[in-house]
Amino acid sequence: MKPSNLKQIGKGAFSKVYRKSEKKVLIKSIDSVKECMSHGWFPTTSLFPTIRQVGRSDCGTYKFYEQKFYSKVKRIIGVLSSFELEFYRCLRQLYTPCRNVKTCQFIEHWHKQFATIPNKFSTKRKHLRSAVDALSDYGFDIQFEISPRNIAIQGDKLVLLDCFFFETKLPYN
Repeated sequence: MKPSNLKQIGKGAFSKVYRKSEKKVLIKSIDSVKECMSHGWFPTTSLFPTIRQVGRSDCGTYKFYEQKFYSKVKRIIGVLSSFELEFYRCLRQLYTPCRNVKTCQFIEHWHKQFATIPNKFSTKRKHLRSAVDALSDYGFDIQFEISPRNIAIQGDKLVLLDCFFFETKLPYN
């Protein structure tokens, strides 16, 4: 599978995204989070996109995934429901742990951080904690980062696209 005939519409530390059709994208990636999601280990919820592995590069370095196309977020106020906007703001208040992988207890840290999310978001909180548990099979240095560049909006609901990553797997480490 070669994305050479597809238009690249995005690029991140782990992936390149190509427009496959009006409704789908092809992701060329080295991202363990996408692999975990494609195996169905993330909770089934509209909070996370559905990702399906569709191939791998000849050398096995990259994997290819297919996902629904989400438009780039230009604004969230007035687009997200008030409930979802409040949840997004709660996520923005979470504390990112130190970057020293030798001393941080990342999994425990994120469980504690997600536990601070108010009870009115208990289902979403449970899904975030389940995602951390699923990712713990791939590494211990799980990080969570939320910003307009790594979310999507479906209707008036928040979708977390690329909020989780592994510190030691960043290309500059």
